[in-house]
Amino acid sequence: MNACERLAAAANWLGGNDEQLSFGLRTAFDALRLYDYAQARPDLPEMADEWDESDLIAAQGYSPFELDHTEAPTSHEADTSGADKAAEAIRAARQLLDSVAFVAKEGDSTPVIESLDAIVPA
Repeated sequence: MNACERLAAAANWLGGNDEQLSFGLRTAFDALRLYDYAQARPDLPEMADEWDESDLIAAQGYSPFELDHTEAPTSHEADTSGADKAAEAIRAARQLLDSVAFVAKEGDSTPVIESLDAIVPA
């Protein structure tokens, strides 16, 4: 699948979940992470709104259902997809790893830096 097709598949999958799940996701980037998590784990129910809270937390670090929707539906509002912030964090982590003077063994950071570079080139 190309990027457009992958985004459409993720949007279609997210749309098949309870809308409270989408309301509770902090960014669109989180939605993509949740979609990727679901695709990598066929042992989970197809829809994330059927998962145990522990599975949602394992996937995201938080439960999208933690917002209180008792009075009116609310959602996290974001100015961007969140991908820009993720890329900034990856670049910062790469720069830090590249500058670390002390590691357990020389070269320990090399595969991690290569992995980061594969996602977001320096």
